[in-house]
Amino acid sequence: MSGCVPSDCPHRERLGYTRDGQLTCEAAMLTLDVKGLYEKWYQDILDSQGADTGHIPHTAPFLGGGGGPGGWGGAVYLLPMAFHRIYGDKSLLEKGYPAMIRWLEYMDSRSEDGIVVREEEGGWCLGEWSAPGPQEDMIPAEFVNTYYYIQGLKACREAAALLDREAPAWLEERIRASEEALLRRYFDPQTGDFCSGRGAANAFARILHLGDARTKENLIAKYRAATTLDTGIFGTPILLEQLFREGEADLAYRLLTSQGPASFARMKQAGATTLWEVWDGSSSHNHPMFGSVVKLLFTEILGIRQKKGSCGFRDITLAPAQIPALQWAEGQIRTPAGTVHVRWDRTPQDTLAITSRLPPDAKDS
Repeated sequence: MSGCVPSDCPHRERLGYTRDGQLTCEAAMLTLDVKGLYEKWYQDILDSQGADTGHIPHTAPFLGGGGGPGGWGGAVYLLPMAFHRIYGDKSLLEKGYPAMIRWLEYMDSRSEDGIVVREEEGGWCLGEWSAPGPQEDMIPAEFVNTYYYIQGLKACREAAALLDREAPAWLEERIRASEEALLRRYFDPQTGDFCSGRGAANAFARILHLGDARTKENLIAKYRAATTLDTGIFGTPILLEQLFREGEADLAYRLLTSQGPASFARMKQAGATTLWEVWDGSSSHNHPMFGSVVKLLFTEILGIRQKKGSCGFRDITLAPAQIPALQWAEGQIRTPAGTVHVRWDRTPQDTLAITSRLPPDAKDS
């Protein structure tokens, strides 16, 4: 990475794209001193929101640029939720909660039968981006945007509880309607696949707890047979995180370190010192959004996690992923509670011997 997170690139557009900024925010918060930066940038997002519509633009401060309503506009809830989880600070949620509600109303106004189908007049309304192959072969944009809408509705429910506010009366009904709409339009009851198994569609669905046992089986079988990634900037972190959650850490690691045409190794072998915008290197050679997976080095490889429901790393669980290809790992993060340092080594008995240094006031559960 070179330049200022959050930004798309330091050499071409140099804009605060809401997509790039939300995708990489957790990785940045875990590795860099960016609390003040995100406080400032979130205010830019709020200042840029459409006064009449509630639309969150693709760049903040708004200086043009293309994108879509979900993966870009979703920064209005994704950023403050991540900020709270990592820093234990509700201030952005307090400030942004009304904007989240207005954005959800906007997304509803751009929906038909529970599916987000459009954005601003003349806008791109993008979904997945930078997956291998032509845009028309990617997961349908409506599927991706509706996923982010549903996640936003659920984030609003969580934020309301955290802030001790009453959630909007329409929240649960809209979650139900959009989830049912995704099933009607994109789920194949004959195969168990979403979107015919394209990209990481089944991983998106699994995160929403949609589909059935075959959805999980198909997801794992597909990527066990794969030699390279077929996902873009949204699907890549969603796929890898879900594989870790499914107990498929070794498969996630193999994809993360694969050598195929759509891989991080290909960038490195080509001499890259910063991440590319697209896997084949045909566009910008300095874009941050694929760096979203950096957080997995800490949360999965080192296993530094927070107990469910906790924030600010005050209640820590150490649970490194079981990856036979790795013999050891070591690293640290600086948290509001203090520095968390972890090293593990594989023993002759094929278990992991963990040594750690935790902040004095942090609990290890």
